[in-house]
Amino acid sequence: MSFRVSYTGAAWAVLVFTLFVVLWGGFVSATGAGDGCGDDWPLCGELLSPSRTTPADTTDTLVEFTHRATSGLALLAVAGLAVWSRYRFPPGHRARYWAALSLAFMVVESLIGAALVIFQWVDMNVSLARALVQPVHLANTYFLMGALACAAWWSGPRRPAGAPGPGRPDRLVAGALGGLIVVSAFGAAASLASTVFPSESFLDGVRSDFAGGAHYLIRLRVWHPVAVVVFAGYLVWLGRRFRRTRPDGVPAPFLPVAAILATQLVVGLLDAVLLAPISLQMAHLLLAHALWLGLLVLWLHLRSEPARGSGA
Repeated sequence: MSFRVSYTGAAWAVLVFTLFVVLWGGFVSATGAGDGCGDDWPLCGELLSPSRTTPADTTDTLVEFTHRATSGLALLAVAGLAVWSRYRFPPGHRARYWAALSLAFMVVESLIGAALVIFQWVDMNVSLARALVQPVHLANTYFLMGALACAAWWSGPRRPAGAPGPGRPDRLVAGALGGLIVVSAFGAAASLASTVFPSESFLDGVRSDFAGGAHYLIRLRVWHPVAVVVFAGYLVWLGRRFRRTRPDGVPAPFLPVAAILATQLVVGLLDAVLLAPISLQMAHLLLAHALWLGLLVLWLHLRSEPARGSGA
């Protein structure tokens, strides 16, 4: 019996593996292991350093090295997908375009990761440069995941749809994607502030947010929940608009998006009240990417339809 891997299946598999790499990167930040390999990049000379003798130092080095190793594998996987797409699809095909774009975003992701290490924008660093690079890194990660999802989506038996419907609902969903980037940018600042300036209690953290002499990262933290409330309100409005204007009602992909958002709100609240334990930070990060991909699938659902003769 022969085993044949389809391009679509491989593309989704690369997306899942890349998501794992992203989550492991979040674990590196949450545990403070970002300095585990020092400023040695792309290798990790600290693995052989005799000065790394304590269990904590060794663990940080292994955690950071694992992230670098899996990141390298993800880069190779995305590059392989881009090369395969050139043989699998004709010039101008959407799957080929998005696979190439995925590789571009992956290269940028690697360069940003290198900058974080080389300039030591890790661990307890609170420089303005790190505060600016963090949201850029996060946005590029979203774009990378989105490009991989589009490469997988368009490699199937689909074609662009006609008019998306009254009021261009695809543009409204694109607005939600943009809003999520803003929410997550404030979330990155809030996460950095909570890591570098831990609070003794939830109320102590709230008081710090409004203290006159507080660090700018702490004062930025309050804008994350404000952005979350605005974003959640926008999605509620969008769901009602779908029900009102579409003959078939709310699109099926919108329902899991709503469920993910509701779960994310609960996890985010617990994360703040319990002072950001690592387990909740990881759940929060996973749900953020699930929400991004869910909204992207909703956008793609509105922008495409089964190809003629596909039987889909």
